[in-house]
Amino acid sequence: MKKDYSELLKDPRWQKKRLQILQRDKFKCKLCGDEKATLHVHHKEYINGYAPWEYDNKSLITLCEDCHFQIEALKKDDSNFDFNEVKIYKSIGWTDNSKILFIAYAGYCTMWIYDKNNQQLCNGYHMSIEEIKNIINILKKA
Repeated sequence: MKKDYSELLKDPRWQKKRLQILQRDKFKCKLCGDEKATLHVHHKEYINGYAPWEYDNKSLITLCEDCHFQIEALKKDDSNFDFNEVKIYKSIGWTDNSKILFIAYAGYCTMWIYDKNNQQLCNGYHMSIEEIKNIINILKKA
C-alpha cells in the first residue's frame, strides 16, 4: 500500500534529513532570515517516485512558514518558476505583532500585510523594484 505524502514526512529518514538541512541553514529562513517563525524544509523541485529523504541536500532549503507559502503560491502561478529569482523581505512586529512581506519576482514586487493573528489584511500592492528597495531601506532603519 502506497503511503500518502504526509505519512512519508513522519518517516525517521525524512526527520533525520530535515534536521540536517535545518542545522546546515543554521535554523534560519534562507529567504528572509527569520529565526523565530515555524521553519519548513522545502524541496526546490520534485522528482516523480522519489521519497522526501532521497533528494540531494542542495535540492532542499530551510524556509519559514511565510516564505514557504509564498514560494508555493508563485510555483502554482508560474510554470517557468525559478526559485533563485525570488527575494522576500519581511518585517515582524512593526505594529502590534503584525507583519509585512515584500516579494520580488520576475521584475515585479508585491506587498502582503498580515495582522497579529496571521490573517491576511491585504495584498496586491504592486511596485517597481526601485520603490521596493526604498521601502526596505526605510524598514531596516526602523
